[in-house]
Amino acid sequence: MTEHITQEFLNLIKLPDIKAKRLNYLFVMPRIVTRDDMTYQLPYGFCMVSSALKASGRSVVTLNLNYKANPYELLRQTIIDNSIDVVATGGLSGQYSLLKAITDTVKSVNPEVITIVGGGIITAEPDVAMAALGTADYGIIGEGEITINALAYALEKDEDVRVVEGIVLRDGTVTQLRSEIANLDILPFPDYDGFEYSLLLRDKMFSSSGVNEKTAIVTTGRSCPFNCTFCFHSSGKKYRRRSIDNIFQEINWIISKYDIKYIMFVDELFVKDERFVKEVTKRIKKLDVKYWVQTRVDMITKEILLMLKDSGCYEITYGVESADNNILKSMQKNITVEQIERAFNLSREVGLPAKGYIIFGDLEETAETISNSLRWWRAHPEFDIRLWWILTFPGSYLYKVACERGLISDRVQYLKNNDTQLNISKMSDEQYWEMVKKVELFQMLSSDGVNINFEDIDNVVGTISKNLDNLLKEHEIAVWPATLDIITMLGYISSTFVCSDKVVLINTNPNDSYVLGTERFGKKVYTPDEILTDRNVDTVLYAFGHRSSHKVRAQISEMIKNQYPNVKQIINISGLLKNVI
Repeated sequence: MTEHITQEFLNLIKLPDIKAKRLNYLFVMPRIVTRDDMTYQLPYGFCMVSSALKASGRSVVTLNLNYKANPYELLRQTIIDNSIDVVATGGLSGQYSLLKAITDTVKSVNPEVITIVGGGIITAEPDVAMAALGTADYGIIGEGEITINALAYALEKDEDVRVVEGIVLRDGTVTQLRSEIANLDILPFPDYDGFEYSLLLRDKMFSSSGVNEKTAIVTTGRSCPFNCTFCFHSSGKKYRRRSIDNIFQEINWIISKYDIKYIMFVDELFVKDERFVKEVTKRIKKLDVKYWVQTRVDMITKEILLMLKDSGCYEITYGVESADNNILKSMQKNITVEQIERAFNLSREVGLPAKGYIIFGDLEETAETISNSLRWWRAHPEFDIRLWWILTFPGSYLYKVACERGLISDRVQYLKNNDTQLNISKMSDEQYWEMVKKVELFQMLSSDGVNINFEDIDNVVGTISKNLDNLLKEHEIAVWPATLDIITMLGYISSTFVCSDKVVLINTNPNDSYVLGTERFGKKVYTPDEILTDRNVDTVLYAFGHRSSHKVRAQISEMIKNQYPNVKQIINISGLLKNVI
């Protein structure tokens, strides 16, 4: 049953015409995880659009492909059993292969069934996405709650769909864009029941920062008024916030219905208004929940942090991105290193755990600016800040620059490949990839307590390389988790090791954007079950390094202990500075 159907929403959408033909709709959630013991965040926006169509009174069936033994056979049977006329799905650019698997399956059952795709993959570049998918009939651009009903109405009435605002046709034709939804309070709450949310909460739990409790996502607003070069906002450019009453209607609903214990507030501007924070913290303190927030460092004050901490906030994530002011300016972050440091120090002062990310590879990035950020990072081991590299996602400013420079010559193929780590910096390709290797090794060693300067990183490579070769003489080895950064780093240390037939690559999610680029090394990435169950792999090289990596290592160690008895030892990178057999 759809929750929170308002008359204002019904007045805004196209309701079914009793004289029109009746169509049966199927909403299909992509298969985000590949293992039964993996967890995932239920896509909030997708659940919102499903609720919006159900609220209209149309015939809607839902299907979650996660945790299903034969997901695409189940999809086939669901279409047949329910005489489905229209199938809708959606996701991000990085989920291209998952979405195409759905639309391809639908058309193989019956080419006459209409396929609709929404989400960031369409909004970023509608014509490119439709060309890449091939078997999608329509795409929904931007927010989908109003548009899905307008498109359904046109299909039911056999009207010209080109009059529907906010869609793209299979041939790449884009209709007039739809205005953003001004009043978010009128929208129905997410369709959690339709996608087996209770099952996900009961069996898997979403884990964040050591939290292993029933966790729900709540959005307090949509979009962002800032224009960071690496980012893309699929819900429009105008920031809109829900009323506090509406937010707590949803919170009280999910707590009572699903026994939620932790809430993740997904809103990058959560603390922009101190009066808003004061009222939210006052109300949430009365509830038996903990919560997480994210925000900008220039919006935080000690007073706000104290309110958050006192009302049950267990962690705050800041947008850091760089520790070089010139790079922050190039990114259009409109913050400074001094503000970053102040925010983290204030968080430590009030006792509220904080984390953030530095992402390298901006347009103005050089070896010198990377060294500047790393010196600052190394000088602050008390800050939980992780090091990554910019991924050039469709829709972002950096993506447009990459296309203009010819770094992306075939946008359709780029989307299909999902290999999004490009050198758009001021460094040469050789220097860029050299820095990728060194930064990853530096992060791993520093996070493991090895006292080393970034400038001296080359001095330890020989020792690690020798010990990797020694491992190969006696063992079959799985690198876990395998990502592009990690495998690039290992290749820098010893290409012999990475290319050896005795070395396999493992990741619990081989389809992740940070994983797929490893194909550059001619190696496939497998799930743990595909390798550790049957192959005689006795050693796992744990290659993951950031200041909270001990939590990930503990999870991997527990999985190995309980599920893969053939594995006799786990070795981390810092352990390779010693003699290893």
